[in-house]
Amino acid sequence: MPPIQGGGMEMIMKKRIFVMILTLVVGLCAACGKEEAEDNELAVQNESSQVEEQSSSADEKNNDVEWDDKLEIDFTFDYSEDIKADVDNMVSVSVSLQKELENIEKIIQKYNPLAEAAETQEEMNISSRWFFVIWDTELNNLWDRFSNSADQQTKENILAEQRNWIAMKEEVTLLSIGDREENGSMYPLLQNSFLEEITKNRAYVLAEELAGIKGESFVLPERSEKYGLFIDNQGTGSVYSSLITQEGWEGDDEAIISIYRQGETEGTFVDNGNGELAFISDDGSVKGIIEINGWDGAGFTVTETSGDSVFSVGEKFEFPFVF
Repeated sequence: MPPIQGGGMEMIMKKRIFVMILTLVVGLCAACGKEEAEDNELAVQNESSQVEEQSSSADEKNNDVEWDDKLEIDFTFDYSEDIKADVDNMVSVSVSLQKELENIEKIIQKYNPLAEAAETQEEMNISSRWFFVIWDTELNNLWDRFSNSADQQTKENILAEQRNWIAMKEEVTLLSIGDREENGSMYPLLQNSFLEEITKNRAYVLAEELAGIKGESFVLPERSEKYGLFIDNQGTGSVYSSLITQEGWEGDDEAIISIYRQGETEGTFVDNGNGELAFISDDGSVKGIIEINGWDGAGFTVTETSGDSVFSVGEKFEFPFVF
């Protein structure tokens, strides 16, 4: 029974008012207590609703980080420390790893004016480097967090893979864009652009691993069903076999397939859809099907051979390491 306020209870106790009046008073006070409890419950619900709305609003804000910093364009300035600060900031305000990787793209947008303002080849080369530095900084940031979170076995497995990726970067760059002599003054631009692309890809792979440890959902971006660079490294830091599919300078779709201790063939392909590419070598001696499996690598199956081909019908090669 809720307490009766003032001297009501004292009067009732002292004068022993009839039971009927006492019951009536108790009933009225109980009703008041019920009404007050309902009001309190409603107030709590309203307060909870406001908290949820504020939380939702905060999440919404974090999920759509606005980037309004203006870059002072200076091709002689080293932006490395600025980029590190930018990446640290995006990491701190992102509500998930998925959102973090999306927010890194906002830093890319910040530096786009630098590339757009470039007028000479040297300025283009310089500005292209900062986009690679952005993703390289994010990759290192992800690795630090992964190292501190992963169990020993997982850390050792991914560390071996990461070391192999680092060891193969230079050779893979050479395979993809050729050497400095071939490309002349454009080489730094091509090199930086390629390193930016593969470092971004590696950041997504590592972010997926970290998301798994943190119990977060994470979706890798879709990869091209036509173009990519795939390696068979046999679990080492060396390139044993490789498959490159790319758009040629004249617009043709071309492929370069190199098999360890067997040989290499170059040619063109026709896209059959769903990641299936019909390949024919430039000399017509090898035909086959290339299968692009996104983040899971690629494969090549020989379907026809002629002349002195180093390949045999039915041979199948796998390239599980994706750059």
